[in-house]
Amino acid sequence: MCMYTSNQSVSLGVVSLMKDILIILLPILNKKIYLQKAGLITVLNEEDGKSVDFTIVTSVVNHINMAKIQEYLKTGSSNCPPGEAFQALDIILKNRPFSLRFTNVERSFFPVQSMTPPDLGEGMELWKGISQSPVMGWKPYLNIDVVHRGFPKHQSLTSYIQNELNSRLDTELDSRTLNALLSYVKGLKVDFMVPNQPNTKRSYKVGGLLDTATKHIFEVNDGNNAIETKFKILSVFQYYKIKRNYIIKYPNLPCLQVGNKITAVPIELCNVQKGQLQMRKLTENQSAQMIKNAVRPPKERQHTIEKCINDMKYNQDPVLREFGINVQEKFACIPARILDQPSLTYFQNKETKPIAGIWKSDKFSKSVKLTRWIVLNLDSHTYASSIKNFEVLLMQSGRELNVPVNPMDSIHNLSFSKFENVDIIEREITTVLKKLMAKNIPPIELIVVIIPDYPIGIYAAVKQASELHVGILTQCIKSKTMFKMKISTTTSILMKINSKLNGINHTLSLKSSPSCMTGAIIFGADVTHPSLDQTDGPSIAAVTASHDLSGSQYNMEWRIQSSKVEIIQDLEDIVYKQLLKYKERTKIIPKKILYFRDGVSEGQFLQLLEYELIAIRRACLRLNLNYQPPITFLVVQKRHHTRIFPKHQIDKSGKFQNVPSGTVIDTQITHPTELDFYLCSHASIQGTSRPTKYHLIWDDSSFTEDEIEKLTFYLCFITARCTSSISYPAPTYYAHLAAFRARSYIANKTIKVSCLADEQVKHQLNAGFTVATPMFFI
Repeated sequence: MCMYTSNQSVSLGVVSLMKDILIILLPILNKKIYLQKAGLITVLNEEDGKSVDFTIVTSVVNHINMAKIQEYLKTGSSNCPPGEAFQALDIILKNRPFSLRFTNVERSFFPVQSMTPPDLGEGMELWKGISQSPVMGWKPYLNIDVVHRGFPKHQSLTSYIQNELNSRLDTELDSRTLNALLSYVKGLKVDFMVPNQPNTKRSYKVGGLLDTATKHIFEVNDGNNAIETKFKILSVFQYYKIKRNYIIKYPNLPCLQVGNKITAVPIELCNVQKGQLQMRKLTENQSAQMIKNAVRPPKERQHTIEKCINDMKYNQDPVLREFGINVQEKFACIPARILDQPSLTYFQNKETKPIAGIWKSDKFSKSVKLTRWIVLNLDSHTYASSIKNFEVLLMQSGRELNVPVNPMDSIHNLSFSKFENVDIIEREITTVLKKLMAKNIPPIELIVVIIPDYPIGIYAAVKQASELHVGILTQCIKSKTMFKMKISTTTSILMKINSKLNGINHTLSLKSSPSCMTGAIIFGADVTHPSLDQTDGPSIAAVTASHDLSGSQYNMEWRIQSSKVEIIQDLEDIVYKQLLKYKERTKIIPKKILYFRDGVSEGQFLQLLEYELIAIRRACLRLNLNYQPPITFLVVQKRHHTRIFPKHQIDKSGKFQNVPSGTVIDTQITHPTELDFYLCSHASIQGTSRPTKYHLIWDDSSFTEDEIEKLTFYLCFITARCTSSISYPAPTYYAHLAAFRARSYIANKTIKVSCLADEQVKHQLNAGFTVATPMFFI
């Protein structure tokens, strides 16, 4: 048991942790002995360097019966897991990395990096750590994995200004550089010290930026003693020269505003604190660097995990021993099966069979003709020659895929400065699109839009203009892609264009189509939440649904809803509208409903049944009072840290030696009494494959486990965007794309969360556009 003695110096973060541990763990540590404990600890205030004594008194508030975990493993339901016992076990296991002074981020732990971490750019660096969490299968397991996360780079802020912002230190910063600096430092923890004056060492949290050291002034008590009061106005530069005997080197740089009061400190005396977490989304370039540095083949990842386990030495931890917990420090060996690959149908019922999740594209099953299309070039560095090359390659791809592509109608150029306001961009693009549509004879079917890297937010502006205000189909292409255009790229682009224009690239062959798909409408549902640095933004719910008999074509509905709410609040109306679309397109009503729900944890399964399942039933009754189709409800979980490594050489697949496409595990590490399984459906193109976990929480059709697994696997082959199986079913993938698209509709907008219904109307999609081209969002 961890004991805190007097005169022990701990951080405020440890006090918070200690509170949780003492409240929850001591009653268990003491078994059934109800004791009251008190202890004195000393906490160092990081801002002023002074220590404060706290007396903490703990008393038993509850007795947690850990035997409930064993009961759950035998007969338990995922709808009512023993939450307290799970939480207690999780905290007990966390003691080990905490005792090693690791930085904690949710269920991940990061040791102080012994070597210089890889640079992610823009003031961030990559730290490697471990994720650990207890999971319940047929017996308790400890899930360990390697994790990577961006941390603010440990450096002086003057280095950041010089190296990341490319600015001089001897002149005042311009407004754009100041904005970039403010964005980086706000909320950042910094270490402050005047050179050769260790008594001035402090730790501060930055609240913002102030004027330069020569311009920012404040009152100073210049009295000779505590009684005498004599205020004097000094600049920060003068104060440090007179009071601190330090001459500021870069007086033209802004000062930092730190602490709860408006305290100004010279930026040159501040270093970014090591190992601090910042809840910010990485930029596109930072994410690319992270992937480049974090991706590792299975064998290397497996060895890294083994080393982490050995370094942790769980079984030497006194707290784990106190609870009688022993961790088997080796990988669990689990049996797996490989599902057969489905056959796919292309033009004139020609069949092809994927090998390891990959196949070669053929002439599309149902192709459309691209009669009139134009190019809107928003990048001043993309020239007509590159666009003409794209036109030639697109037409060549069309001939190969049986999609007649006419020459482009025209090129229209429109460019913006790097820092142009996105509202102005949206208005100008809307104006241009409306002018083009005014000459809509013959009709313009598609506008290819070339997107530059800057200004930030230009993609969202294009989608707002084209899909909310005008109602015209667009295909965006990054300018960097235009520079290196090749036939394989135009083939991929044409796969999207054909589907957007109501074509069908390929379908499951009749012999491969699972029987449970017959007469079914297939839903995919997802909810995305605002990024960690946008806590006041709304969440976005998106639902996709099939509207053809083959389950290949989909439409989407989206809603703005309350922030961080996972349950889809308007699901009844969404499903009702999508049932109507299915009926209008197929002239029949679905015989059954297959609902794939993404992004929900085990603790929310009961909520899904209470709200979303009931909402689906109500939508059916709105269609017809006697309409009660059987519903199959599957939860799709991608955000977990279970990794599967092939044991034998014969089982390894592809360049990276991963488990093959179709690998399914449905024993031992799965739920002891309910139907759930791990499926690795895709062929990994880099790094270590991550299987997707599926949990069946409701099934009126009483499908067998084999039927559910086959259905799920085969749905991973029908996405219109590529010729390889993806890592989760197409309807769920489409829901993810729909949510991403919907997020762009409110990007750079102020959303009144108190008037979400009005906001939904304000950001409504062009009605005729969605009816004519329902798969516009892929």
